[in-house]
Amino acid sequence: MLLRFSKYFSICLFFIFVSCKPKVQAKNDDILAEAGGRTLLKSDIPIDYFQKLTESDSASLLKQYINRWVEKQLMLQASEKSLTSAEKDKSKLIDDYRASLLIFEYQQKLIKEKLDTGVTESDIETFYENNLFNFQLKKNIVKIRYVKVNKSSPDLSKIKNLMQTRSTLNDSLLRLTAEKQADNFYLDDNWLYLDDIIKEIPLNENYNQQRFLSNNKFITIEENGTLYLLYIIDFRIKNTISPIEFEREKIKDILLYQRKLEFLKKTQNKLVEKALKDGEVKLYPIY
Repeated sequence: MLLRFSKYFSICLFFIFVSCKPKVQAKNDDILAEAGGRTLLKSDIPIDYFQKLTESDSASLLKQYINRWVEKQLMLQASEKSLTSAEKDKSKLIDDYRASLLIFEYQQKLIKEKLDTGVTESDIETFYENNLFNFQLKKNIVKIRYVKVNKSSPDLSKIKNLMQTRSTLNDSLLRLTAEKQADNFYLDDNWLYLDDIIKEIPLNENYNQQRFLSNNKFITIEENGTLYLLYIIDFRIKNTISPIEFEREKIKDILLYQRKLEFLKKTQNKLVEKALKDGEVKLYPIY
C-alpha cells in the first residue's frame, strides 16, 4: 500500500499546500504534510527518528514516516465520520489502560526499590530437589571438548593428547594451542544440546544419538582436509533428569518470579488493610 500511495502522494501533497492554509501557525518549511484536518510538522517527528535520517536512505525513511502518518489521519477521519457517538466513546478503555499502566509502573518501582533479588545456591538446590519431575530432559545434552583443525596442523598430535587428558595445565595449553591452530573450538565446561554440536560436525544424519554417546568417547571425523575432534566429557540422555547445572538459571528465574508475585500480593494486602483501618474504604452489604 505504501508503494502505491507514494506514487501519488507528492501530487496530493502539492494540491494540499496550494489549496489549504496551515491549521497552525508554522512556517511553510516546517510543514511536512496535511491530512484529515491535521498538520504534521518537522517538530512532530520523534528525535530518535532524526538520528536515523543521518543514514544514506534518510529521504526514503522520512517519506515512509510521512506516508504512514497520512494514512493514519485519513483512516481516523473516516472513522470519525462513520462511527456513532457510542462507538467512538473509548473513555472507559482509556481509563482502564491508563490505570493498568500506572499500576504496572508503581509495581516495577516497588520491585526495584524493595524486593530482595538475591537467590542463594541453597535456594536453587532446594527447589531443584523438590521439583525433580519437572526437570526431565527433552533432548540429549553433553559436556564436550571440540576442536576443528586442518589435518596438516603441526600441533595435531599435541591437540589430541591434551583433549583426552584433563587437568588445569592441560586445559590452558589446549586453549592456547587451539587459539593458534584451530579453525573453531569449544572448551568451556558447560552443558550443551547435542543437536547444536552436530550442526558443526559432519555426522551421518541417520545415526542414533543415544548409541553414539554410549559407544564413543573421543571421535575424529575427516572431511575435505579438515579434522573434527570431539571429546565427550559427560552426557545425559533425553527423558532422564536434567543436571542442576543445566537448570540453574531457569530455576533462578522461577524463584525470582515467585518472589515478585508474593511480594506484590503482600504489598497489595497491606494497602487494602490500611485503607480499611483508616476508613478510606467502605464495603457495603451485597443484596
